[in-house]
Amino acid sequence: MDQLVSLGNRYLKNLQESEITASMVNSYVKKGLMHRPDKKKYDTTNVAELVVISLLKSIYSLETIKKCLQAVTKDTQTEQSYNYFAQLFNKTLAEISNNSFSFDFNYQDDLITSTEKFAVHAVIYKIIGEKAINLKAPN
Repeated sequence: MDQLVSLGNRYLKNLQESEITASMVNSYVKKGLMHRPDKKKYDTTNVAELVVISLLKSIYSLETIKKCLQAVTKDTQTEQSYNYFAQLFNKTLAEISNNSFSFDFNYQDDLITSTEKFAVHAVIYKIIGEKAINLKAPN
């Protein structure tokens, strides 16, 4: 457990508001968001689950994340699903870092205007994502 929490916090350093705790992991397992450890031993799938949950919980409820994970892993192998998420996340971060990511606003806006635009995009994408998850989620 300690290694899982430590790895999760190390991978997500600078990407999360608060550190992962053992009680969070226990809660995620209890709620069915993460697979139960095998004989109290966590594996790479648990690490991947923890990272994805930790990133998504800043915008989605745990129930929505659970539905999403169930829908995604229903038709695809778990490892493949998490690899795709990681590749997409890292590609997007790289594009933003290289200023090659296209947004429909310009970086000449003042800080408040840019922040408002980011917030509007986040809210809209969150709503669209939730609707898509609910359409795809198993009943």
